[in-house]
Amino acid sequence: RRQNTLPMAPKRKMTDTAMTSKRFRSAIDESMEELLCPITQAIPLDPVMAEDGKLYDRCAIESWLERHERSPSTNLPMGKKVVAAPQIRNMIERMVRSDALPEDKVSAWKERIREKEEVEKLRRAAESGDGRAATQLGRKYQKGLNGLEADDAKAFALYLAAAQAGNAEGAGLVAGMYKFGKGVTTNLVQSLRWSAAAATLGAGFAMLDLAMFYRYGLAGMPIDKEEAFRLYKKGAAKGGANSKGLCTLAHMYEMGDGTARDIEKAAAVMRQAVAHGKPECSVEEARSWLTARQLDA
Repeated sequence: RRQNTLPMAPKRKMTDTAMTSKRFRSAIDESMEELLCPITQAIPLDPVMAEDGKLYDRCAIESWLERHERSPSTNLPMGKKVVAAPQIRNMIERMVRSDALPEDKVSAWKERIREKEEVEKLRRAAESGDGRAATQLGRKYQKGLNGLEADDAKAFALYLAAAQAGNAEGAGLVAGMYKFGKGVTTNLVQSLRWSAAAATLGAGFAMLDLAMFYRYGLAGMPIDKEEAFRLYKKGAAKGGANSKGLCTLAHMYEMGDGTARDIEKAAAVMRQAVAHGKPECSVEEARSWLTARQLDA
């Protein structure tokens, strides 16, 4: 009597697959060891080749060479020239994206990839006319975030595109760039124009900027203390004032500058300045003002 039997799995094939996988893993581990920066013992975010023929993270080796004249790997005398290694950087990115490398060695790289993808997403949106995305990308260029090199000119161009798309924050930032000459030539008339546009669109911080033109008669504007106070108060109510702006508004109440003198309201706004927390020098100014009058912060 014949019995039905299932075919046996080919043991040789399974063994060969396991061996191949093991050799593959071993090759990756060895490659990873070659990629580690000798100084940080991590996969370099910005790989460069130094004159000792070793691969380093740019920040780490440049910092080392500021203080040493010898290789951190060989201890032999070494020059200070480093050369970018874009092909190695691209290879590392591909390996990280494929999850071929251990998680504990690539966490910084994965964050770099996430930041890079965020920038590309914002860039595509900005190029399609999204004013908010243009403003966000401009801030990243201005502050040098997400792996971008700080660039005021690029930030200004993005803010201007956002402003022209009707974005209130972008218009206010254009005004600030014109005011301080960042990424563009200083121009108080243009600063006034864009401050007024941003304030009309509802940007609280731009209302404070516009108030300065009325308070001090800048860019040929007539001095109008009442209008300056109105703009300061409205901008602060919209959350556009930091501790410095709140201190200014409090002093306007204290001195009767554009409004009736009111110490109680001055104290209340000084407390808001303390609670806001930034900048610290203005927080201390508000706290000292309250302490001098024996008032609680």
